[in-house]
Amino acid sequence: MQSFFHAYTKKYFLRFRYAAAITVTPLAELSLMSVWTAFFNMKRIAEPDFITPLALVVAISVAAGMILCWIYYELASYYEKRAGRYTYFEVEKKTAVFSRYAGEYVSGGKRVVIRRLYVIPMKNYQSAYLDEKRKHLILTGEIRCYKGDSDALGYHFKDGELVFNKWWNDETNYTTVSMLKLPMDFEKPGRIAKALHVAKERFDAIPEKKPYVFREADIVKKRRELKKIAESMRYERKW
Repeated sequence: MQSFFHAYTKKYFLRFRYAAAITVTPLAELSLMSVWTAFFNMKRIAEPDFITPLALVVAISVAAGMILCWIYYELASYYEKRAGRYTYFEVEKKTAVFSRYAGEYVSGGKRVVIRRLYVIPMKNYQSAYLDEKRKHLILTGEIRCYKGDSDALGYHFKDGELVFNKWWNDETNYTTVSMLKLPMDFEKPGRIAKALHVAKERFDAIPEKKPYVFREADIVKKRRELKKIAESMRYERKW
């Protein structure tokens, strides 16, 4: 069983849309006031001392508004791309993983992406529930927390269990917490809680592996007994 939850990336465009409304609207109002001032003073429109400042105000306001809108769009696209790739929650039959984008930097001309990784083994997982506002998901259990280079935290699953590509991440390079409050990166965190609950039930239903006990087949025992009899007859003395 596998459940994969993508990050809610539309929030970035909504945030920058609000930012654009707050910062660009005053510029638009200033530009409109300048146009109305020129309209109601048509007799002075030919005067350079009157029309030049108004034209500069309109030009600067429009240019500043366009530049701000472009910056907001680029920032929203940037964060949407990063969150869409590095922020997710997946549930396997023996392990759950929460990955979150945590920034980046340039080293040696190469861009290095940093992310936080939270590994939740089902054998140590306890519960998942929403907070009072039903927006944040709270997880309890033994949770391993990693932070570092995204490539260094690469992993794969083997029989439902997480295995890091760098073997030392399985033993070191992490801290342990008993509770984790997920940020508002997912639109419907209740679905994650449900997926975790189902995965926990299925994990508990997996029968325990019995220790292997070697048992000799009856035919092998019989052959060994016949061999002993034959050897004893070979060395039997008849007086």
